[in-house]
Amino acid sequence: MLAVTPQVAAGAAWSRPVAWFLGIAMTGNALGHFGGTIFGRTVGSVRFHRPMPGFYSSPVLLAAAIFLLARLSV
Repeated sequence: MLAVTPQVAAGAAWSRPVAWFLGIAMTGNALGHFGGTIFGRTVGSVRFHRPMPGFYSSPVLLAAAIFLLARLSV
């Protein structure tokens, strides 16, 4: 990420589609951690007796994804 920062800051054409993909993927990941915690499992054979791993950091991930998508839509 650090290596491509100069190109992204300069507005490289390839960076917007990549950022859209990452924003959507991060949103899905955060919502998946919320859902896994709410339902207590990911698939039938994988159950969680406590919050799903990654649950506590998923609000930060979701906020970052929403911020990224909002900045891209401007």
